[in-house]
Amino acid sequence: MATSLQNPAYVPPTRPAPTPMMSRPVFVTTAFNYTADQEPFRVGMNNLSSNVYSNAVYTFEQGQLAIAARNAAAGHADAAAAKAAEVDRAAADVRAALDAIEAGPVASVMGRTGVVTGLVETAIGATRNKSQLMANAPIGQWVAYSDTTGSGADWPPGHPTVNWWNVLTYGTSIAVGRVTQRASQALDTGYQGWIFERQLHDTTWGPWQRILTSRTLIESGRHLGAAAPSYTVDPSIATVNWVEVFNAVTINVPNPRGFGDQLTILISMVNASPITFSSNVKLPVGGVPALSANTITTMALIARVDGVWNLHIGGANPW
Repeated sequence: MATSLQNPAYVPPTRPAPTPMMSRPVFVTTAFNYTADQEPFRVGMNNLSSNVYSNAVYTFEQGQLAIAARNAAAGHADAAAAKAAEVDRAAADVRAALDAIEAGPVASVMGRTGVVTGLVETAIGATRNKSQLMANAPIGQWVAYSDTTGSGADWPPGHPTVNWWNVLTYGTSIAVGRVTQRASQALDTGYQGWIFERQLHDTTWGPWQRILTSRTLIESGRHLGAAAPSYTVDPSIATVNWVEVFNAVTINVPNPRGFGDQLTILISMVNASPITFSSNVKLPVGGVPALSANTITTMALIARVDGVWNLHIGGANPW
């Protein structure tokens, strides 16, 4: 394989050949000179022939490489054309997506619709006062609910008047019904930092549960004040229950959630009346004492390892 073109070799010239017209002495001298020049001439011609052959081989090989390069260039051109077609198709897809977004509605950007350069508040984000249910909050977004006159119908318990809840709802769609919702109180009141969470199962929202932190460690309370023949105190709803007793009453307690479950009952005795408990409550020795009217008696229920409650009765305090 030739690697480069070669410069032509030098061929030394020969002196004139003898002719019949020369005199004998001149003929002899000319013949000797001519004969002496033949060997250098032969060597030069051989070298030149070798150069010519090598250059011919090199030229042929370069021609073959040029043909291969031409074919490769044609292949690259075909590939470039195919890529250009792909880019055109992708650009068309992007244009179609942009048209769809601009047509709206798109509810995946903080509850807003439209293109990014001109977002419009949705109905859920326009007012967000207590007239609106948190159950209608959009999935996968935060929404602020605020009011200065109290809480909405399904809001977590908060300040009696002013509230600002930042609410995040996540999970599957409302239609599927496996959703978690978390609300955090932002206003600088005694309730700031309170965090509540609830879950949606099918079409039913569970109760709000407060998440305890170093600033919000306070038990959940519930007021049972109707003059009813029975009450149910449930630690999954509230761990401190204020029960007003007007007449004879039965207090029902669900089975403990586990060993160590606890429940506190404050018995506000409006009228002196007997109190009984459901069968899963073990009374102290001697039973429940008679409680005087106009007193508040503290009772504690602690779950045992055998799945029933132990009732402990404290002292009575005046109203």
